Amino acid sequence: MLRLLRVSVYLWMFNTLWLAIGVLAILRVFRMLHLRTKLPPGPLGLPIIGNLLQISISRPWLVFDKWAKQYGPIFYLNIAGQNVVVLGTQEAAADLLDRRAAIYSDRPDLIVLNMLSGGMLWAFVQPDALWKRQRRAAYEALSPHTAKEYFIYQETESVIMLSQLLADPENFMNHFERASTSLMLSIVYGWPSIQSDHPIIPHIDQFNREIFAAAAPASFLVDLKCFSWMKYLPRWMCAWRRNAENAFNRDSVMLEMLFAGAQKQMDTGDETASVAGNLLRGTQMKSAFEAARNSATLFAAGADTTSDQLSWFIQAIVLYPEAQRLAQEELDRIVGPYRLPTFDDYGHLPYIRACVKEVMRWRGVGPMGLPHRLREDDYYKGYFLPKDTVCYVNVWSLHHDKQVYGDDAEHFNPGRYLDANGNLVSSVADTKDVGHFTYGFGKRICVGRHVANNTLFIQIAFILWAFNITPELDENGKPNLPDSSQFDRFHSVATSLRAAQTFRR
Repeated sequence: MLRLLRVSVYLWMFNTLWLAIGVLAILRVFRMLHLRTKLPPGPLGLPIIGNLLQISISRPWLVFDKWAKQYGPIFYLNIAGQNVVVLGTQEAAADLLDRRAAIYSDRPDLIVLNMLSGGMLWAFVQPDALWKRQRRAAYEALSPHTAKEYFIYQETESVIMLSQLLADPENFMNHFERASTSLMLSIVYGWPSIQSDHPIIPHIDQFNREIFAAAAPASFLVDLKCFSWMKYLPRWMCAWRRNAENAFNRDSVMLEMLFAGAQKQMDTGDETASVAGNLLRGTQMKSAFEAARNSATLFAAGADTTSDQLSWFIQAIVLYPEAQRLAQEELDRIVGPYRLPTFDDYGHLPYIRACVKEVMRWRGVGPMGLPHRLREDDYYKGYFLPKDTVCYVNVWSLHHDKQVYGDDAEHFNPGRYLDANGNLVSSVADTKDVGHFTYGFGKRICVGRHVANNTLFIQIAFILWAFNITPELDENGKPNLPDSSQFDRFHSVATSLRAAQTFRR
């Protein structure tokens, strides 16, 4: 009898436990269903794949801009099982990515990108102790004070660029790309200037194309939640895996060679200024391997972006010749015809500095920025944002917000950054005094922004001091103006623009 009673008690306890588990599971399901009703609004999608097929791979920011006008400044997408929110206003981006940076600074796990880079590009990894060490060291190597060490490289490359533009203006894009790559090799690794036929240039171009393509939204199915099972498939079934592994092995040889050269320079007592040298001499890096990874990240970030941005500037001044006239008047007044501009003129050329700000606003090279990921559940303006949600800022929408930049936000107008006396005015709120959002947000803001600003300043000043830029004329003598709606990062604006460059001096 006692034994039967004991068995009955055990059965009751077992059934009660399972009943409690069942109730808790049901309550959790109801809670999740309730919370999903609290998600931001957004377009309806299809079962399983959600909104995947509704997003343009080439220009998602234009689709997102349209949806922001329809659904509001924050809207929700389901991309093959992955929760995604898109922020379309300055207020929402600053509130979440800046003021709540502690929980919005993660990166999504991009499998192909991490395979391409071997997880060594710290701009794309999670904010762990290694990331903090890498970022702190990178900031020290590229701080406003340290950035002055690279003035000589920036002026030298600008002189070479002018010479090439004078000799061969038709291939201006090639000259911009050479100058950008050569400059980053000098700044990061201490290289002397390279010429356009150097064999390392195509390798660097390929490296950057693969990295930035893999970072784009929904580039590979395996990066999407509903298809993440693909990472367990055998290698022979996955071309993406084989290609990524082969690219990593190929690129590792190049990047290790670049860093080894910088380390050899330092070992022989060469005091040539470079990021790699500063990292090796500093106290942040625990090993040469960490310093090599850091150098590769900074090199990848800068090798193409400044040339792309300079190309957009050429297009801007062809479409808006008044900006060119005003900039050249300032250069003629301050610099004159008998010498080139220098960084000593920086404080006296506010219109040129405004041109740098405006081109990065008008056609910034990162119209969608890089994705962030939530570390925990959050609420914003009554909306529920679940943990692991990927968060994009539609920088394009922010930069063309008429409430922030005025009714002419669609146009290139450096004067928006100047007062009636031609002086630079206080910057747009929440932009870290740069006037735009191209450099990112919160703990992920670009550490190389000071060097990038300096490079664009001196290159723009050199070009406008030396040349008049006008559009090519068609057979009827009418200007053949470029199409400013072409945004593909890897589709050179040179395909729609052939500027006639007339030497002014």
